[in-house]
Amino acid sequence: MGHFMSVCSLFLSLISGSAVPISTKSNNEKPPVLGNTSSAAGESHIDRLGIDDKGSKTLDCDDAKAYSLEEGTIPDTHSVNIVRDGTVLHTIKLFTERDVPGFAFDGAKKARRGFEISIEYGTRIFYHKTFVFLCRQHKFYLSKIRVESFDKRNPEKWSRKVVNVQPNVRLEKFSVRDFMAEVFSKN
Repeated sequence: MGHFMSVCSLFLSLISGSAVPISTKSNNEKPPVLGNTSSAAGESHIDRLGIDDKGSKTLDCDDAKAYSLEEGTIPDTHSVNIVRDGTVLHTIKLFTERDVPGFAFDGAKKARRGFEISIEYGTRIFYHKTFVFLCRQHKFYLSKIRVESFDKRNPEKWSRKVVNVQPNVRLEKFSVRDFMAEVFSKN
């Protein structure tokens, strides 16, 4: 029970570290085992992480066939580009393992009404987060975050929650750093 409380208190720090009010749902199914696809090499780009809306172009997300999701191509970095007709409309910058211990980018995929980006990180307390963006009124909004966590010293003690982001965050205002309070609340 003590490890579960540790995970809960870390999750509460996520809530208190975010400027976005959220609500949660929980269930106790065992999460799938996730592979680590991170790269430990490369220059730290933590200073460049944030909201990259300087190069953003108008994105009408209503037609899912009109855009694609592509992993960034800059070596030793992680990012997701939203592309239409060969033009990058928006870039979501992520971390590397050098920036955040155990960080891995698990991929991005289109969903029925938007797209999802999955990451994982942690040393002792492990987190897997899937950010769910929905298209509404011709724009993408972060709607919810699926969070799975467990203590690597006691992997039977795990937690799975769905965090509903209220109010939803526009894609142009989204920064993954804002939703990783477990890591950045100490800094």
